[in-house]
Amino acid sequence: MGAGGEEVKVETKAFLEKREKSTAKKTLIVSMEPKDRFNVVYLIMLIQGVGTLLPWNMFITAHAYFQEKLKAHEDLKHSFENYFSVAAMVPNVLMFLLNTLFKHKVSLQVRMITSVCIMTLCFVLTTVLVVIDTKKWTTDFFYITIGTIILINMSSAIYQGGLFGVCGMMPPKYTGAVMTGQGVGGTFAALASIFSLLGGKDAVSSGFGYFMSAAVVLTLCLITYMMLNRLKFARHYIAPNSRRTEIKSPYSQSDQIERLANWQIPAVKRSGIIQNSNLSLDNEALLSVKFHPKEAEAFGNERPPFFVIFRQIFKLGSSVAFVFFVTLAAFPSLTSRIRSKHEDNGSEWTKIYFVPVTCFLLFNVGDFCGRLAASFTQWPGKDGYLLPILCFSRVVFLPLFALCNALPRPHGTPIFFHEDYFPIIFMVLFAISNGYLGSLCMMYGPSMVEPEHAETAGTMMAFMLIIGLGVGAGFSFVITMFL
Repeated sequence: MGAGGEEVKVETKAFLEKREKSTAKKTLIVSMEPKDRFNVVYLIMLIQGVGTLLPWNMFITAHAYFQEKLKAHEDLKHSFENYFSVAAMVPNVLMFLLNTLFKHKVSLQVRMITSVCIMTLCFVLTTVLVVIDTKKWTTDFFYITIGTIILINMSSAIYQGGLFGVCGMMPPKYTGAVMTGQGVGGTFAALASIFSLLGGKDAVSSGFGYFMSAAVVLTLCLITYMMLNRLKFARHYIAPNSRRTEIKSPYSQSDQIERLANWQIPAVKRSGIIQNSNLSLDNEALLSVKFHPKEAEAFGNERPPFFVIFRQIFKLGSSVAFVFFVTLAAFPSLTSRIRSKHEDNGSEWTKIYFVPVTCFLLFNVGDFCGRLAASFTQWPGKDGYLLPILCFSRVVFLPLFALCNALPRPHGTPIFFHEDYFPIIFMVLFAISNGYLGSLCMMYGPSMVEPEHAETAGTMMAFMLIIGLGVGAGFSFVITMFL
């Protein structure tokens, strides 16, 4: 240690529990967290949640628009959603992996702002393509769209990874805010699609406002995220390399004291960056640790123990991965093929609005309700195996949807659920369970590790979620292949 180097004095404060019949009050003074006044940070995180899934939802719910744009190519007209799913999820998984491994190399601010800007520009390009006649170059239009989807979802992976990392450092309800926001984004996309059909002369002409609205929402996400660092409550949790080390934890005061004793102080000692310390939980007044500033900064930026963290969150991570594997295996490539039994009667409901309402709107509203419910009640808990069992039981939805009136069926497989109410009932249960169980897993995940690793745990949970989406998107080809 350089004796002439500037020393940074780190004060950690907390109150110890009173001991019976003790005349002396022994306290460990904890820096108390500021309040989230008017729930501004909560609302900002909810808006960010809207932005994370809005790009994907905009593409998958624009079913009528892309069918019209691709009608000159019969194969693409019926299978474009499968290609969209793979083009979205495979780059998403790869970029999430890179983001998890190398996130400490690039600042959070740069990652978040750059990714949102790229997504916004891609939606501007998509909006421009709406007004261009692409009938003579349908295949080229398809490839451009695929390229746009790849770029958007690479950026979205960085955006989501950073966002869930931020949430992991905050109390669990802020992860719930992001998950709820994702549900709002899906509902917004579904409603925008339906209103575009109602207000436009045709699916193509109505697509302009539909995609432009996505660019506007992403711009709002960028503005509100830049506000986040100005708020004291947010800075308390996410300000990097703060010269004042505080116990930034969503846990109770007694848990904070226990964790300080068990891991924070020993970890700092093991790092070798302590110049002078006199640490004792029995001491009155405050604990004082002196760091050499450059070495303290290196300690905060060192690579986290990925394998240890992964092992601690594996049960919940694998559960959330399977939840979204089932979701993407069925939705939207399979569920959007389900037609009304009365489609041939010529009504607008059965021919135009049945799929947008019973598939996209119903899923997103149910998903939103499930995510919102998880913010108010958390059952089952993170311990035990009931939650994983419920998550893995969702596999039953795959045969249920496949046995509905999903068309075309080139292999002539039988249909068991002919009536329109069957897919509606299945979709309600499918959507609510996706939102509720997925949110519980994501909220519980960061609490399975020490608070210093909560950001990494949150990012890893998001990575597991994306793996489930990617594998599910690939498996959707298998399901539709055997119809």
